[in-house]
Amino acid sequence: MNELPNDIEAEMGLLGAMVLSPAVIDEIAPVVRAQDFYVEAHQILFNAMALLRADQRPIDITLLVSHLREVGEFERIGGAAHLAKLRNAVGSVANARAYAQIVADRAKSRRIIEIANAAIDEAMSPQNDPMTLAGTMRAKIDQVAADASEGGGCMTLHEAAQMRLELLDHPERSSLGPLLPSGIDCIDDTYGGFRSGGSYVIAARPGKGKSALMKQIANALDLRGRATLLISLEMEEHEIAARILSERLGIDGKLFEVDEQGVCQIPGERMPDLRDAVDDCKHSLMNIQAPKGRHATMEGIAAIARLMKAKHDIKAVAIDYLQLIHKSDRRQSDYETVTECSKACKQLARELGIVVLLLSQLNRDNEKQQKTARRPRLSDLRDSGSIEQDADGVLFLHQPNETVDDYELVVPKWRNDSPGLFDLRLVGEFTKFEPGNFHQEFAGYA
Repeated sequence: MNELPNDIEAEMGLLGAMVLSPAVIDEIAPVVRAQDFYVEAHQILFNAMALLRADQRPIDITLLVSHLREVGEFERIGGAAHLAKLRNAVGSVANARAYAQIVADRAKSRRIIEIANAAIDEAMSPQNDPMTLAGTMRAKIDQVAADASEGGGCMTLHEAAQMRLELLDHPERSSLGPLLPSGIDCIDDTYGGFRSGGSYVIAARPGKGKSALMKQIANALDLRGRATLLISLEMEEHEIAARILSERLGIDGKLFEVDEQGVCQIPGERMPDLRDAVDDCKHSLMNIQAPKGRHATMEGIAAIARLMKAKHDIKAVAIDYLQLIHKSDRRQSDYETVTECSKACKQLARELGIVVLLLSQLNRDNEKQQKTARRPRLSDLRDSGSIEQDADGVLFLHQPNETVDDYELVVPKWRNDSPGLFDLRLVGEFTKFEPGNFHQEFAGYA
């Protein structure tokens, strides 16, 4: 069997440079970690010198030997003979960062091989779902790439300012994605819409319109020619289609249900309009999926999104809803699953350059306090504080008085902008929200 990628000479050269010039440790810290070394003795030596440096203690061979004896690891690194080799291994202290990069690159190659071998073993088992496996492997590979791109490089204020000026002169080069219209006037007028590459959370109590709002946003994107993927873990594809047709045609959504006698309730004179609308859907850029079982994990959802991005260049993914996403590991707690999914949605948005809309429930405490008509807060997001940290924007749907269809759209967080509070009115028969007035005063919300 072939030996895994490594470069012992580079490892020795780097460790020798650290002994001769301890300041090197600060320079290479963003590039390489102890576990990146192939030889265990080198991992121990790296950790020892990093610890001495962190404690602001001097470093040379004699002091290093003393420390290693003190912690009982002197013999594990090969004793004095191995330390003596470090002096002769250094080509030039000036090349320390280059040595560190070689060590880090070989470690990443080994990690990719490890991931691939594990995937082969998993794929051999018929019990494992291929889509979930592909998503898991992709996430692990992406993490290797993300680790590789992390660094401690700084730029001067002038360099940073010049970069910003170039982005203003050439907006098409900006890493900030374009804004997508939400179809909700108050959001588009105030914030310009959703930023591509961002993740946005829409949260409400059960049955308070979050699915309706998501459907309305997806419908608006579709009508504006933006390819959209709508993933529902709560409804079937045809149920979502019925809601969209209800909004487009102005037909009461209840009429899309078959009555007790098995008879269609849509008036005969509206059936030609319905058939025309269904025919027009041939030109739609919206894709709908209601994944089941193992496809309903975050890995499965991400795999679907990547496929749709490659095939149809989707601009947005809407997921209904967070707490229904299946656990990829049954040993996970609900908190761990929600936290993992929240972070994965943010990562997916950035990776594909799309908007990710994620529906979420509020916690039980908010339901109990609903009687006092208290507006929801970020702390009310259910199962994880990670949701509010990961999201670029958070929108709460709040119904102060359950006897009327007046709602508030509470925006406690919008990255690079101010909170907002808006009035909406639910047109129940079309499961559609209409605009109201903007609340100029938001201070009372906090």
